[in-house]
Amino acid sequence: MSIYDQARQLGKDILECEEAQKLYAAREAFEKDEVAKALVDEYTQMKDEWQKIMSDPDSDKAILTELSDKIMAKEEEIKQNESTSKLLEAESQFGAYVNSIFNLLSATIQGQDVTAGGCDPSSCASCSGCF
Repeated sequence: MSIYDQARQLGKDILECEEAQKLYAAREAFEKDEVAKALVDEYTQMKDEWQKIMSDPDSDKAILTELSDKIMAKEEEIKQNESTSKLLEAESQFGAYVNSIFNLLSATIQGQDVTAGGCDPSSCASCSGCF
């Protein structure tokens, strides 16, 4: 098996891991939750408006404080929504899992003894790095 075949297989294995399955389930739940999608759409619109005001030298910057407050309030609503909070958590856990794999690969390439680390992939979300 070539290195490219091994990389493809690793990618497929990653997509079948528990963290990926949780991410798929969280995305599916989010897509079915119209309230959650509306919250994210509203948040995105506010952020776009903020960016537009910031990039326009002639705009009234005084409204940015009020808009920033609204954006922070919308962020809290998003965090409080079950679908969005589960999606954000699943994305974080999957990202940490993929990072742990990358760290392992990188350490191996650099010649480090990666068998001595004792890394536990189930605790990746709270880990700052395996090596």
